[in-house]
Amino acid sequence: MCNFYKERGLAVPKTVVVSPPGPVVIKRQKKENLPQSVFTIPPELDVSLLLEFVGAEEGINNFKPLERRYVRVSGEATVRHVELFIRRKMELSATCQVDVVCGDQLLDHYQSLKDVQNSVGEEALQDGLLVLHFGLVLPSKS
Repeated sequence: MCNFYKERGLAVPKTVVVSPPGPVVIKRQKKENLPQSVFTIPPELDVSLLLEFVGAEEGINNFKPLERRYVRVSGEATVRHVELFIRRKMELSATCQVDVVCGDQLLDHYQSLKDVQNSVGEEALQDGLLVLHFGLVLPSKS
């Protein structure tokens, strides 16, 4: 290496002394100090969803596309939870209503996804996924 510098008429740099690394200080985040949940939901109690967007009513146009069409949630989650998920991910306004349909049934907000899966049956499943179609509508004026 010294020859490289000498051949080119350059000053030879001093050798660098590598000091041994000091003790590694690990900074723990507060999240790691929290106890981890011991309880896990068995897979048979989960519901895997395929969320299909069917369109928006005329007049609704300021929304983002849903990036996650495939979602796994607890079977105890309700249709309302799915609606809130869709609202948050698509950044929907409060004036917009989300209608969720499974098969040919318009779903009520209080229905759990496990109940929906059991009531609609195999025709609601596609490759083991519960298929939920949703559309964006303006609230009805009564």
